[in-house]
Formats: sequence, structure tokens, C-alpha cells
Amino acid sequence: MTETLQDLQDYMFDTMASSEMALDWYCDRFETSATDEVIDFVLDAHEAFFGEADQSYLNSVMLDD
Repeated sequence: MTETLQDLQDYMFDTMASSEMALDWYCDRFETSATDEVIDFVLDAHEAFFGEADQSYLNSVMLDD
């Protein structure tokens, strides 16, 4: 799984792909279906790579003020 994560991170770095594009690329690259496990893996990697989880938290804190 580490090798596939590295490949996915390289792709996201090179293209700044959306999560949907990253999922499509991952499925094509590794000839797999978009199962729940694959979707979770790609979305978690995308959020970690782009920091979206932290950004949504910051936005909610800023909107509360």
C-alpha cells in the first residue's frame, strides 16, 4: 500500500488534481474498482496531502466568531 500511496502523492503533486480526478486516476492506474475501501483511501490521502481537513476546521472556527 505504501507504493500506491507514493504514486498517488506524486500524481497529486504533479497535477494538483481534485479528489474526483485522483480517484479516477488511482482506479485506472491500479486497475481497480472504486470500492468503499479505495474511495476512503484516496480521499484520506487527498485530504492529508492538501490539508483540507484542517482548512474546514479553521473555516468553521472563523465563522463562529
